[in-house]
Amino acid sequence: MKYLFRPLGFIAIIVAIVSFGGIFSWLNNPDPLNDDVHGKGDAQPITLGPIAAPPRRPGIEWVESAVYAADGPYPVELGEVPEGFYDPYNKLARGWGIGGGPKRMRHRISPEEADRLRAEALLLPPARGLMAPLETGLANAVDVAGFESLDIGDCCGGGGATVPPDPQLAVGPSHIIAVVNVAFAIYDKAGTLLRGPITFSSFFDGTPNCSNTAVFDPNVLYDEQQDRFILGIDGNGTDYCVAATTGSDPLGSWNRYAFQTNFANAFFDYPHAGVGVDAIYMGSNQFDGDLPDGFEGRVFAMNKVALYAGSPLSVATHSTGYDGTPQPMNLHGQAQGSWPTSGPHYIMTEVFDGANHSLWSWDAPFGANVFTFEKDLNLNAATGVVAGFPVDVPQLGTTSKLQANDWRGLDTEYRDGFIWMTNTIACNPGSGTVNCIRWAQIDPGAAKVVDVGVIASNGAYRFFPDLAVNRCGDAAIGYTKSSTSLFPGVYTTSLVDGNPQAEAMLKTGEIAYTAFDSSPHRWGDYTGMTIDPNGERFWYLGEYSKNTGSVYGRWGTYISSFSLDGCNNCPHEDIETLQYQTVSQTRNYTACMSLTAGPGVTLSPTANLTLTAGQRVVLQPGFRVQAGARLSVVVDPGLLGL
Repeated sequence: MKYLFRPLGFIAIIVAIVSFGGIFSWLNNPDPLNDDVHGKGDAQPITLGPIAAPPRRPGIEWVESAVYAADGPYPVELGEVPEGFYDPYNKLARGWGIGGGPKRMRHRISPEEADRLRAEALLLPPARGLMAPLETGLANAVDVAGFESLDIGDCCGGGGATVPPDPQLAVGPSHIIAVVNVAFAIYDKAGTLLRGPITFSSFFDGTPNCSNTAVFDPNVLYDEQQDRFILGIDGNGTDYCVAATTGSDPLGSWNRYAFQTNFANAFFDYPHAGVGVDAIYMGSNQFDGDLPDGFEGRVFAMNKVALYAGSPLSVATHSTGYDGTPQPMNLHGQAQGSWPTSGPHYIMTEVFDGANHSLWSWDAPFGANVFTFEKDLNLNAATGVVAGFPVDVPQLGTTSKLQANDWRGLDTEYRDGFIWMTNTIACNPGSGTVNCIRWAQIDPGAAKVVDVGVIASNGAYRFFPDLAVNRCGDAAIGYTKSSTSLFPGVYTTSLVDGNPQAEAMLKTGEIAYTAFDSSPHRWGDYTGMTIDPNGERFWYLGEYSKNTGSVYGRWGTYISSFSLDGCNNCPHEDIETLQYQTVSQTRNYTACMSLTAGPGVTLSPTANLTLTAGQRVVLQPGFRVQAGARLSVVVDPGLLGL
């Protein structure tokens, strides 16, 4: 293995070039881009702009694999970071996407090829085997709640604007962190704002190559095993800026780091991270520079023991070659006993043909450091639906459209030995091409698809999905939905035994979307669904078109939460402890797992089962109790600590 040692003490020179001789306007005169249209207080200073993006520092030598040191730690108390501090490198201030046609997401193919694929997708024949959500309603979602989160007026410190928002969130026992381009906020679970909005540039102030520079593509994670929050963001295409709490409280102290990522002078883009047993893993796309093919996927591992301790941080990296958008799995289920204790960390990539997604494994990045390609998984073959390139999305009340980007994987979630993923594809449910949601459940140990499906309906465009899985093995998928009769809004559906349930509208779109970039407007590039550490409650940060009062951007985000009926207060671990045990005290449970009291016994919502003293509960794989059934069992109080 090759090792890369990065010189210490490297100082990046940031040059901000502004128009009008580089003089900043502190709003002595009104500026139409910075009117207080959101009613959020005094506007912050912006440049008379547009300003140029800061220069990118030189890249580092390309190697297939490396282990090297990050800069840091740089400790900070969150209470000392100013709220609402203006980020002068927001995209509006830099003139991003203004003039010259629409600003498309960066693909690994040419813009002309992407246009050709979109045109081909509009000609897709009707597909068979599509799974349309049931009629709109809350279905088996229970205890639904929600509250407003960050919008374009919060993104950049009170002035300017950025698109797209790229919303994600992480949820701990008591706190929620919501992130967008280029700010974050912390809430309690009742929706009370505890801190923020805080721009990433102010949070990373003093961290090399992460402040006084353009930042984008934010990440946020919660480590259920170690009770820590992690924030990350791309630093101007050259560095990954990452921070972790020193304890369980995100309102307290953090340790910040930065490490260089622009191998062969490539542009580092679209970082996505996941929590592992031994590391925080992150994958990215790398563009241009001196890369042999002008593109590569790359994965990184950060030693989380050092990250959490505030010690010098080691980083390992491998190239995935021409396989792009590496999505490291993100572990869930610590409290439910489904957290792995050993074995490799799995990563999904895409071949960018709409069909094949690839499985990789990485074992002991700071030990043996074995990185292995496992297998290509053909989701076209698995679903029977040929995926088209996502098409631009119509909306109510305007001819302006929204971008749905491409067919890259958008997440890789782990629970109970399986990884789950979802992405946007184009398909034809019968009356013409729309954007559809494809999902898959994968057994990484066997490198095979266990379950898979496509969710679609005529005339409706669903895009930028994200999913999570509860401790009963059921998934919830959140996404944006739009059509010629709908403003873009926040929706969800759930998968019970692989079958989609009723579609629920979580936040309705309020107005036709527009922004300072040209149509088709940027939207996404992703959204954030996660599961509570209790394994039952889903939390989703979705994007909708909001009447912000500004033509410079109408995106808003909304945090929704809900549980699925049959898996709220699920006694999963308790029932497992009864295996082959004699019971002696009655207690009621909601049945929500595979079990039986003997061969051939089936529980349904109308057929309850009561076990009395002297009988035993025997678990048998492959048997599932239907949602709503009740199990009355007799337990030894000593078994459950009653």
